[in-house]
Amino acid sequence: MLTTNIRRTCVGGDYRRVVELFVVALLLHALPGSAVQSGDSIVILPFADHSHFPGTWKIRQAIPEHLGELLGQRQDFVVIPVDSAFSLLPEDGRDAAITEDQARGIGQALGADLVMTGDILNFSIQRVSVGNPFVAGYSSYTALVEVETRLLHTVPGSQGSVVEVAGRSEATSTDLGLTLLGRPTETRATHTGLNDVPFGGEEFRATIIGKVTFEALAQIAEQLRGRSRAVRLSHHDPKVLSLEGEEGFVNLGVEDEIEVGYKFVVYSKRDTQRVGLVQIVAVLAPHLSQIRTLEGEQSIVSGDLLRAPSSP
Repeated sequence: MLTTNIRRTCVGGDYRRVVELFVVALLLHALPGSAVQSGDSIVILPFADHSHFPGTWKIRQAIPEHLGELLGQRQDFVVIPVDSAFSLLPEDGRDAAITEDQARGIGQALGADLVMTGDILNFSIQRVSVGNPFVAGYSSYTALVEVETRLLHTVPGSQGSVVEVAGRSEATSTDLGLTLLGRPTETRATHTGLNDVPFGGEEFRATIIGKVTFEALAQIAEQLRGRSRAVRLSHHDPKVLSLEGEEGFVNLGVEDEIEVGYKFVVYSKRDTQRVGLVQIVAVLAPHLSQIRTLEGEQSIVSGDLLRAPSSP
């Protein structure tokens, strides 16, 4: 089917040369991309928790939720609530690791362009005491949060991570938690009662563990925003080359800085009215990519024009 479609795009051209480019492109396509399209929808799945944190907070779900809130504060991503993904996990397997295939399946079921998985490597608070707490002494508190994330395309057939980013923050409380004659200070009382503090609220953010948690998540959010970009088409005449059913080809490729997962609005070549939406599924050559139709399969024809979703 695919090579037949390629042959149809090569009337009067060198079919063998295009097939050679196609084979090379398949090898390149296996490599992860480095950018995501601005405005993509993303669902963040519960993270795997390797921290062995003994508290009562459900950080496996709470950390992704608050990362989603940070990402949703700007227009880079449309964030689908974590609860939506959590509801699709089997009840008896919600604590198990999520495979890439499972993650993509959940993302596809929710209509997301991207799906994020992650690992909570560290989430800890340690107290170091010096001196006899029943006579005179002091305590200091060190908090460490370390999270790794992977962003995957939900495009059928896509492989590997699009982006892998991590956040890490560590701090020691400036108030050492001085104790005198065995009486705990306010700082010490706060840390021993952390289980009573709602995760993510203002009171939580004021604690040492809250500060490093949101610092680590802010690092991840900022890195992802740096990888998100609006597509600017430099090609003078971006268009649909051919379409058969849901599959087709466009004259955009590597030299146009196009990547798997990018979407383009299709406008009629006759009256410039919007007729559909397509998505890149394989980048094949300098100015050739395979597409699938997301909208307008019956309306799109060869020669129709392409525009980035954010274009007027």
